[in-house]
Amino acid sequence: MKLVRIVGALGAISVLTAACVEPPAKPIPDSTRRTIMSISGDVSGLKESDTSKLGARGSSEGGRLGAAQGAASTAASGTLLGLLLMPVGAAVGGAKGAAEAQTEETVDATRNNIRIAIQDTDFTEMLRARLQASKAAGDIQIVGFTNGASTAPLQAANGGPAPGHVIALEYRLQIYFQHYVNPEIGIHVLAKAQVLSPDRKQVIHQASWSYCGERQHFVQMGADSAAALRAQMENAAAVLAEAIPYDLYISQKPRHLAIKNTCMDFSDLPSGIGRLPGPARS
Repeated sequence: MKLVRIVGALGAISVLTAACVEPPAKPIPDSTRRTIMSISGDVSGLKESDTSKLGARGSSEGGRLGAAQGAASTAASGTLLGLLLMPVGAAVGGAKGAAEAQTEETVDATRNNIRIAIQDTDFTEMLRARLQASKAAGDIQIVGFTNGASTAPLQAANGGPAPGHVIALEYRLQIYFQHYVNPEIGIHVLAKAQVLSPDRKQVIHQASWSYCGERQHFVQMGADSAAALRAQMENAAAVLAEAIPYDLYISQKPRHLAIKNTCMDFSDLPSGIGRLPGPARS
């Protein structure tokens, strides 16, 4: 039985890490970039708001979860002694979990605040609006970004240049956390882009970005109608809206997965916004 598990987008991230020699986000080759005067794009995605497993709800649940954690911790060494000490680890972990678990009322309120925050936030529009206004592509004009798959404008307004590339951007947003009594949680956004020809018949380039918000205690993250979580979603949209056009059309180097091979470091973005909460702490 898997006693401690990572909840979130790690299954999707494994697709990125499987070919570790290939960075997920690489610049479009210079020979192609030099021919592009304008781009357009569309944004679509999914949000996962299930918080039913977030934290231990009361001392009884805390004891069970703590016992599982304690047993897993002692067995983690893989030695015979570790296996023999699993009952001891379970007993110690169970007592600690029961003592440290939040009340049922606190956990219920926290789970509800976080769920509502995710459901209420129109992340698609948030990301679209920031991409629309982004200057991160340098001299390349952004004709427009729209909401919904296959909706990108194919003509520039006011007689401007028609887009040479169409970016089809999809994302998945969810909370990532470990199944602990008092987990630290953060926002994870996995964004995948296909750079297409104007007629959408040719895939010119593909890239992926993995944003992780700084993890905080789940009760703290859910306080004040989950204000901290809402701020992380805003930061995620701002960081990705700069990183995507910058990495594709301006940067000369690929962006690798950095932190535990699940998150990217965005601290090199020209605006400096990636040096704010940004990547998760290990």
